[in-house]
Amino acid sequence: MPKDTEYGTKIRNLRIMRSIVERPYGYTKQQLSAQYGVHVDTITNDFEAFINAGFEMDRDEKFRYAFVVDKPMKKIRDLLYFSEEERILLYNAIDNLRTTPEKQQRLKNKLHSLYDYSRLGLAQLRKPHLNKVDLLEQAKSEKKQVVLEGYRSSNSNTVADRIVEPFHISPAEDTLQTFDTEKRIPRHFRISRIARVRLLDQSWQFEGSHNIQRTDPFRIVNNDQVSVHLRLSVGAYNELTERYPLTRSYIEETGDLNYFDFQCNVNCHFFGLANFILGFYHLDIEVLAPDSLREHLRGETERMRF
Repeated sequence: MPKDTEYGTKIRNLRIMRSIVERPYGYTKQQLSAQYGVHVDTITNDFEAFINAGFEMDRDEKFRYAFVVDKPMKKIRDLLYFSEEERILLYNAIDNLRTTPEKQQRLKNKLHSLYDYSRLGLAQLRKPHLNKVDLLEQAKSEKKQVVLEGYRSSNSNTVADRIVEPFHISPAEDTLQTFDTEKRIPRHFRISRIARVRLLDQSWQFEGSHNIQRTDPFRIVNNDQVSVHLRLSVGAYNELTERYPLTRSYIEETGDLNYFDFQCNVNCHFFGLANFILGFYHLDIEVLAPDSLREHLRGETERMRF
């Protein structure tokens, strides 16, 4: 089997395992084959691979499947987590594949997503979170509206339900892009701030307004982005990467072991980044560019009340 095909098979296996763990006796082989765009015989082969790997499977009278014991979750966590050393080895293996540079880069992007996903913590692999993601993916696939129950909003400082049409789901970035059917505007949400997801019978009505926007490393969704350049001390580097794991991809070492270089595009309002700089200014954070970021920070400090 070619290596690039093998990687695609493993990713599909992980997704199928997640679906079955989250919804025991919720899927038939036919439903899984339709969901993942493969022949039902391929799903049968996947099940045989699970059994050969030590998983026990069962089915009900409607031929819907489940794992017998509650051990798959731990195995999935082990599969998703790998060290920095393992990541480098996998990158080297991808470079040696007999395939096109485009396919190599696509595999590296998938690997990088899994690596960042593991850094976000196992909370995203727990059952309630997986259930939300699964229902959102189902609503997107079936083009149905959903209720985001008990959404905890930082902007309005409230907890309320939202009726939306979900059209872009990114668990690794903890972001959900939707169209709000009540406010009639596109809106994005943090998946982790949703208490529950309830699927509605109502089909999408505003698909023409479903426009996927870019997400920056601070998980802010906005197509209007600007380039920023910071110089970080060791302490600032630690705080930034631990609080915002996705920023790791944009940080490089400098000639000075005590400082790091951070360059990337962020939302034009500097949400997330400005909070970080103002909260940890004492850790030696130098803004090299742009001037608009410096002006924004000055304006924020002038509005502070003590």
